[in-house]
Amino acid sequence: MSVQESPVILSKYDPQGQHLAYVTIALDKQRIAVESTVDNGGINSENDIFFYLDDSNLRVTCMEWNYISSTETLCVFIGLNNGEIWVYSPLSNEVIYKLSTGNPYEIKDLDIYNSELWSIDNNDTIYQFSLDEFKLKQHFKIESCVQLNKVHVVPNKNNQLLVASHSISLIDTQKKEVVITYPGHITPVSILKSISDDFFISGAINDRFLNVYDINSGLTKTVLVSQSNVNTFSNSSQDVIAVTTEDGKIEIFEDPLVTNTNKKRGNKSKRSSKTIDAISEQSNKIAVININIKNDILNLTWLRNATIPSFSTIQWRTLPSEYTYEINLGIGTSSGSKSNSLYGVDLASAKNYAEGNAQVTSGDNFKHVANIISQLEKEAEEKAKEDGEAATETLADKVSALSVSRLSGKKARDSKGSGMTTGTFTVVLSQALQANDHSLLETVLNNRDAKVIKDTIIRLKPTLAVILLERLAERIARQTHRQEALNVWVKWCLIVHGGYLVTVPNLMSTLSSLHSTLKKRSDLLPRLLTLECKLEAALSTMETKKAGTIEEARLDDVATLVDEDEEFVEYNEELDDAGLIEDGEEDYDSESDIDEDVEYDERGHSGSKSNHIDHDHSDSEEEEEEEEGYSDIEM
Repeated sequence: MSVQESPVILSKYDPQGQHLAYVTIALDKQRIAVESTVDNGGINSENDIFFYLDDSNLRVTCMEWNYISSTETLCVFIGLNNGEIWVYSPLSNEVIYKLSTGNPYEIKDLDIYNSELWSIDNNDTIYQFSLDEFKLKQHFKIESCVQLNKVHVVPNKNNQLLVASHSISLIDTQKKEVVITYPGHITPVSILKSISDDFFISGAINDRFLNVYDINSGLTKTVLVSQSNVNTFSNSSQDVIAVTTEDGKIEIFEDPLVTNTNKKRGNKSKRSSKTIDAISEQSNKIAVININIKNDILNLTWLRNATIPSFSTIQWRTLPSEYTYEINLGIGTSSGSKSNSLYGVDLASAKNYAEGNAQVTSGDNFKHVANIISQLEKEAEEKAKEDGEAATETLADKVSALSVSRLSGKKARDSKGSGMTTGTFTVVLSQALQANDHSLLETVLNNRDAKVIKDTIIRLKPTLAVILLERLAERIARQTHRQEALNVWVKWCLIVHGGYLVTVPNLMSTLSSLHSTLKKRSDLLPRLLTLECKLEAALSTMETKKAGTIEEARLDDVATLVDEDEEFVEYNEELDDAGLIEDGEEDYDSESDIDEDVEYDERGHSGSKSNHIDHDHSDSEEEEEEEEGYSDIEM
């Protein structure tokens, strides 16, 4: 298998050459792993600790090792095709910081020097980040620098930066202008590194020449010529340079700055002093994918079973100019006796196991032991005191003392139990978040006691609050019926750790899932309020109509009763003509006549007697006529 067919997309040694970070593809996502470079003769077990990128569209474009000054932790800085730079910690197997350029352009290359990170993107923009504050300090473009592929910070040179496309330019980062332009390559530059304070080396894609330039004068010091195209490069200061070629060989150049210049021809080229071929026990050629050289030690990386990186160490100075190195592939040997993982293997265990889920916080935590000892001493003192006072106590005193002790003991147990519950929840929650154990996390999130949730969040580390919010957002999005219970966790996370969350860079992108989930939920509120108003209006209309219907029904009932009363009245015309039916009008006329008579009597008494006689006489005549008429009807 050639280097071009290797499943390893990108690999990078740390500055000490003790670990190798590499990128491979699993299904549709890229994953990052870190292996120890201890020489184990090829009998090493596969590291099962990988960090998978969030999205299948994300791709790693460049990598660089460096220490974080705040924690002195060795991390891998990963450039991505979405314009972000992730800081990956191999010890915790997680991304601890994310730097964003603010643009979606692909990160082409990055370099770090003195807590300053410099990077270039696909838009030829140069960015400067501060690793103390993890913030973007400045970004700019140089008009004459286009199609940039590589960037390198010149050591011990203030405000000077090397950038390269096909040609190489030295720029002043303060004046933002090109200082010197160096001769370039036919193809894009893929290697750009300083080998001393005054010289740097460059190499290109599909090119077997390495050019060494003088930084100050811009002249070519020497040209290193390999037998085939150069893939990877490593140097030990300016004393020795080693490269791997596309055919899998290793070539070593001793004293690259010392050239045997032919004064007549002016030839500055130099060929390798040693060439190493790696083969298996069956004489099959093995392609070396990466190397690291430090003084007399050469560490080379090759693939076992075409997928697993393995390492070998060689003392190169004592080797002849042409050397064939035989590698033991470990065929027929029990695999797993040694490990190249960061966490190692317990040799006393019967079976190797991954310790990625184990979280060791401290080895001197004797708090629970001290609590048990103090409790036992307290019980012993109380028992001795009770034995001494037993002779003088009465039965009533014993009963009252027993009830008081039970009550106080219950309160103490309740308070102690709640404290232990909170502490236990915090420890379990921390382990679940760090180990990405979903089942263990569910046991904690099933708790619905608001006080326990609050105390647990208070004791939780601020760095884990971001991970907890991401896990809560995933569950709220998938399980809508649990939103009310999980919202309590979200609320206390934001309240307790809000100050820390504000300082986290790229918080919006980190908590994008939580933001989108809560935004979707909040978007329903105006629609629900509109629906509530419509329902209230409909209910009010229905009540109004119902009240109007009841009033109309009542009026209809009254009208019906009146009609029924009128129906019971029977009219007879003959009786009416005979005067046998009482008429209200006659009563009214008689009453009016009486009133007129009374008024007349009040005006004067003259002739009143004669008028009364006439009136009585007329009344008697009317009665006689009525009697006669009544007799006529009966006849």
